[in-house]
Amino acid sequence: MKNAITILLLILTNYIFGQQIQYVNADNGLIVREKPNTGSERIGKLEYGTRVDILKETEIELTIKDGNENISGKWVEIQEIDGNHKGYVFNGFLTSNRLSKRIEIKFQDFSLLMELEVWDENGELKKTQNDTAKIYLELGETPEGKKIKIKQSKFKKNEIFQRHENSVTIMNEGPHCDLTEWKHYYSDWNKLNFDVKENTFVSDSYKHEDWEKFIEVDINELKKAVEKECGGYWPKHIKDIKNVNEYPSGVSMSRIFLKILLTDKNDSVIEKIIEFEIPMGC
Repeated sequence: MKNAITILLLILTNYIFGQQIQYVNADNGLIVREKPNTGSERIGKLEYGTRVDILKETEIELTIKDGNENISGKWVEIQEIDGNHKGYVFNGFLTSNRLSKRIEIKFQDFSLLMELEVWDENGELKKTQNDTAKIYLELGETPEGKKIKIKQSKFKKNEIFQRHENSVTIMNEGPHCDLTEWKHYYSDWNKLNFDVKENTFVSDSYKHEDWEKFIEVDINELKKAVEKECGGYWPKHIKDIKNVNEYPSGVSMSRIFLKILLTDKNDSVIEKIIEFEIPMGC
């Protein structure tokens, strides 16, 4: 019995370490073909960030022009790890660097791309957004420190600014009541850096103290807000607190905003806002 278990573990270990995991690094996705040539039948498309296992490498070389850059590589046979696609792709758009799947937020004249896990049960991201797009993040996810790419063709200048909002949350070892419609702390707008080499902006990351900043409030006003917004046992739960950052009250980030400014050839500027809703509480 021990010998059988040992053999099984060896097989599993060899399988895991035998995998050559790569990630799709093509902004518009990567075409999967039946055979290793551009004239072969197209059998699928892999989105940015898709994980694949390299089954076989070929010696068939290919160079593709991507904008002003020539991308050189070879054809490889792949198996999609979290899907069913199997076939040949150009490995010039594969990377061993771990990537997350990318969301696309569509506006009338441009799209914004980010690597982010979001809650989009109703398929809102498939729609063209208006002046403000509201994005709901998965628990534990954040838009901080992310590469941001803008896809557009008519504007001569792109700028992105970021700010955050803090709100009060009342905690109770699991359950929490968030005062997201009460008072808030807002940071100043900060202009994001642009990486010319990668043609991407990089969103700001925040320190622990940034998450705890709040405006001066009357503690009795806070207690009245809890009574109105939370009800139940929550008012009694905070009866002894002296400030908003005294447990079971606390301050946490509730939203992060991106402001996109796009200037056209006539120097007209359009402004769009993306509002990221961050799950609060403990």
